[in-house]
Amino acid sequence: MANHCYNEIILEGNKESIKELRDRLTNTYDKFNYLNGWCDYVLKVRDDFDYNFDEDKRDHYFYGGELKFEFEVEGDSKTISLRGDSAWSPMEKFVEELCKVYNLIGSIEYSEGGCDFAGITEFDSNGETSRQEFTYSEYEYKYLDRDYWIENQIEWLQDASKEDVDDFVKKASKYASEKDISFILNSLNK
Repeated sequence: MANHCYNEIILEGNKESIKELRDRLTNTYDKFNYLNGWCDYVLKVRDDFDYNFDEDKRDHYFYGGELKFEFEVEGDSKTISLRGDSAWSPMEKFVEELCKVYNLIGSIEYSEGGCDFAGITEFDSNGETSRQEFTYSEYEYKYLDRDYWIENQIEWLQDASKEDVDDFVKKASKYASEKDISFILNSLNK
């Protein structure tokens, strides 16, 4: 797959909705040759597996991703989580439509380091309720592993120009602590 956008999708609802959704998610993805057709099936737009890519006039990114969504499904009787990679962009539209069709509360946390974006979007059965967007670096610092972020910045800046270091300080100052930025800069001077 080209650039991998990691998606972590959490959906909550009543037992009947979750069971119906799980039935449509399980063992159906491989029956379609394109993401939009499978999403249509899961969203009850279609009940057959006869999707024709050439007849679909929608954007290839209609539900997010483009060609593929490689994922795993977990959960219990009232929740489903999908974790995996989509091509280029997050599966936000798909999650929003899932919440509307199945009367769910859901969220998607996504990140793509190569294209430098990340975010967290929440939905209820009426649509989007909140959105946070970040650079990948900001997301890594705030939500993943701050110590790993610090190590990465030191490694990346080790042989960087003064302009690159100044650019890093300008951008990181918007979200990272002064203490962490100082630690990185002091490590470079050793």
